[in-house]
Amino acid sequence: MIDYFERKLRFKDMEIWDIRLGKDIYRMFIVDENRASEIKDLNLPPHARVFEEDVRENLITVKVYSEKQVKKEHIELIDQFAKQLTDHVALAHCDIHLTFYMGKINDDIFEKIPLKQLLHFNQD
Repeated sequence: MIDYFERKLRFKDMEIWDIRLGKDIYRMFIVDENRASEIKDLNLPPHARVFEEDVRENLITVKVYSEKQVKKEHIELIDQFAKQLTDHVALAHCDIHLTFYMGKINDDIFEKIPLKQLLHFNQD
């Protein structure tokens, strides 16, 4: 169970969330890529068969950063949380691609947000 979550920023095409599970803290970036999924986005094994219906009209990437290796029991919780946050975007038409990264979590990231994201700043 997620102990705490907070949306840090919301833009037209991106949201940033902090999530706490026990003592572990994760920073999650949800980005609407505003493009159709491509086969390379699906992370399929080599020689996998891909059908047209496997590639959807829109791609949403979810990047989760942690200062430590993500715990296996947290992967499913974070995945479900990301899907709950994005269920309003007609999931039948979107691929949600979740990736975990290790790295320092600090607020310097807010200074490095691309200007094109700031042009559509939205805090509804």
